[in-house]
Amino acid sequence: MNKDEREIRGGAMAEGEALAPQQALARLGTLLRDARQARKWAVRELAARAEIAVGTISQAERGKTTPNFVTLDALLTALGVEGEERAELEGLRDRAEPRTRPVRARAESQNRLLNDYVAAAREVARHHPHPFFLPGAAPSLSDVHWGQQAVPVDPNSPDDGNPAASLFGAGPRPLPAAGALAEKRVCVVTAGPGGGKSSLLRVWLEQGLNRWADSQAEEMPVLVPAESLVKHTFSKALATAVNEHLRPHGLLDDFPAEFFTHPPRAGARWLVLVDGLDEVTSTTARHDVVGALAALTKSHNAHLFRFVIAARPLPTREFRALGPDVAWYRLLPFSPEDVEQVACRWFNALGLPEPARAAERFTQDPAFRRIADLARTPLMAAMLCQLHVDSPGRELPTSRGMIFQQFTERLHERQCAAASPDSRQRYAGLERHGPAVLGRAEHTLEKLPELIGLLAAERRRDETVSAVDLVESQPAAQRPATVPSGEWRTFLEASLLRSGLLTVRAGRIVFLHQTLLEYCAARHANPEARATELARLLVKGWSRHWVLPQLDVSGRTPGRRYWNPPGREEESYFGFLLDDGEHDATAVIKELEHLANRGGLDGCRFLADQHNLGTELPSSVTRAVTDTLLRLCRIGRFELWRAKVAGGRWIADDPAPEIERMFARILSSFVIDDRVRAASTLLLLRDRRGLDVLTELARSPYLSGVCGPPVAARLAKLGDRNGGEILAAQAQDTGLTAGKRLKSAGFLAELGDDRGVELLTRLAHDDDVAHRHRAEAALWLADLHDHLAEKPAPPNGEPPPAAPLDPVGHDMLIAFAHDRTWRGSSRLRAVELLAGVDDGRAREVYAQLSNDTTLRWWHRLRARRAVSGRTNDHGWFGLFG
Repeated sequence: MNKDEREIRGGAMAEGEALAPQQALARLGTLLRDARQARKWAVRELAARAEIAVGTISQAERGKTTPNFVTLDALLTALGVEGEERAELEGLRDRAEPRTRPVRARAESQNRLLNDYVAAAREVARHHPHPFFLPGAAPSLSDVHWGQQAVPVDPNSPDDGNPAASLFGAGPRPLPAAGALAEKRVCVVTAGPGGGKSSLLRVWLEQGLNRWADSQAEEMPVLVPAESLVKHTFSKALATAVNEHLRPHGLLDDFPAEFFTHPPRAGARWLVLVDGLDEVTSTTARHDVVGALAALTKSHNAHLFRFVIAARPLPTREFRALGPDVAWYRLLPFSPEDVEQVACRWFNALGLPEPARAAERFTQDPAFRRIADLARTPLMAAMLCQLHVDSPGRELPTSRGMIFQQFTERLHERQCAAASPDSRQRYAGLERHGPAVLGRAEHTLEKLPELIGLLAAERRRDETVSAVDLVESQPAAQRPATVPSGEWRTFLEASLLRSGLLTVRAGRIVFLHQTLLEYCAARHANPEARATELARLLVKGWSRHWVLPQLDVSGRTPGRRYWNPPGREEESYFGFLLDDGEHDATAVIKELEHLANRGGLDGCRFLADQHNLGTELPSSVTRAVTDTLLRLCRIGRFELWRAKVAGGRWIADDPAPEIERMFARILSSFVIDDRVRAASTLLLLRDRRGLDVLTELARSPYLSGVCGPPVAARLAKLGDRNGGEILAAQAQDTGLTAGKRLKSAGFLAELGDDRGVELLTRLAHDDDVAHRHRAEAALWLADLHDHLAEKPAPPNGEPPPAAPLDPVGHDMLIAFAHDRTWRGSSRLRAVELLAGVDDGRAREVYAQLSNDTTLRWWHRLRARRAVSGRTNDHGWFGLFG
């Protein structure tokens, strides 16, 4: 024992902070050795328990090296050292290496901030995002929330966002939205106005916080409004948004921007939930926000973040910067059964006796059934439930606009009621200035709905307008001369926030919900301004189409006038303008009928979306939309002529097979997409004649084999048995090419039909079929196997759809890769397809093929590159390297 150790053990320098680094290191080693020997462990036994090398422990005990944080923590945990003794050893370690003190201090500070964040964020997750006007506190989100369904979508599909698929069961199988958070770097969740996006993000926030608290997650969720990310660096914007969002919910200290430049803990990342991208009204600003998120996913800090973006449907081009690796979901509306459950939860939270029976009576009431479709979105369901509880005997409103009108009137009545709990604070301390000032304040409160409507209209034009500055500039809210400016502005700000329509985000007063802004803006417009807006949307959207048929791929008739629909962000506002009723009804109905009759598919789709949104359209307009859609579903002589002209030749009535196939491809490019969209829009209007149109298209002799299989598959998913029969007939039609039969058999197998599996297996084993089609048939079987393996067991004991339970498709692909009667390129193609479903086995096959002398040298080169992962490595030396 050296002199320093004798002095330390003798107590000459008892306090760790008084020791020099070398002395602290020696004392740390001594205490570690004493703790080990007290347990009668050898160094090797401690090394095995702590999973640390013997040499590392030996050097630490002899004071030769300073153990790092991870090593010391593992040693102390294995030795069972806790409390003051552990704190002393950690202090000695800091004293032995002073450079690490800031690191430890930062870690402790981050842990403290994380604990504060979790506590405050839990309160945010419980807060319901929809307005509330009834007496008492609003119920928590968990008390009234009912889980929605979501479906994966293809953003490039023309039918993306069409609720007809959900109405009739088409498209991908829905899954619970709360569990739809895919493990992709970026997820985009879309839904219409009031469709439940904000509620879903809060559900994900609460789930993530619970998993983090249970140490079952490696992601810390952070909810941030999209408008907070405008005009700031990402870390600063995130810190500012979190501070402002959580401060009213118990956040003790503000987060610095640097807090989000580090992972929440080692190996973890931030799950950033971006809410309301569509509420950033400037296209340029939205582009900047998306661009900043895309840049982060490609930067050296990409491992720190994962993003979920919630928005109304926006043009796909606005998300192009995010790249192709994005998971897209669309929230589905409630089913009729769900609506009753939502009402039951609301009535239970609001204290109604026998809430289940009350919900059943409410949803079965004839007045409710007339507007039942409106209640299928969370926002409208919440508003209708509150209106019913407030006035059970009062007849419910009949349109979306009337629902918002009655709801906002109740909000204003609550604010102005003398018996309101808020009445003591309604004047924000202005009482001391006398009755004249109070009278002026009361007048401002009475005019508050008009002032908020003006704010909404101005925000639609310029989102940077200051709410308090705009309101104060109006005669109804001008400051009395005897009141200081600061006190009056405080009163105006408090009045705006107590209206129930506005809140504070990113330091600005904003509308609680984008749909509320649209309603208030439409209500504020005077008859002249309303007529101008309707004319802008209905009249000025027409233009004449001038493109030669040989060059045109739009499906439009040259020389004819067409209507160009406004952006998706205009639809809700337009519906409120129509619902208001303070306009020249005759002129508006005339323009709507003209749009339905002459506006083509775009015009009909726009009006069908309005009908589905809850806008009250005249019956003559809906009839005109239906008639036009039925007309658009037919394939007329002009479309046939255009296909012939585009094909460069006139086709005889009985053309040769190869010419007929070419004609079908050309015709489908002009016809099929629009016809399917028209039929889907008919289904959106709940007109089942759309099914007849799809059946006719699937059976068309011109389209069978080209576009028939996808149309027939859609038909089958809509519940029509004709779809499956058409697919089976086309899959067995030897007059079609193997590729067309393969597509039909694959769609049939995906529907769970045994015939599809049998036909795919037959095609894969048919020596007369091209090698690439045989490999694709095997791939389809492999995909089907993997899909069923990942799929959870069906509810209620229902049997799963029939399908191969063994990986027969995988084995086929491996057999094809080793079949020496196949061309080398076809064998490699089989392995490439296998890599898409089983990368491990594909690497093994690549390794075997790289040494197969029956393959040409360039095929072996490709196999060797695939084994080494150098798929883009070009050159002659790959064969030898």
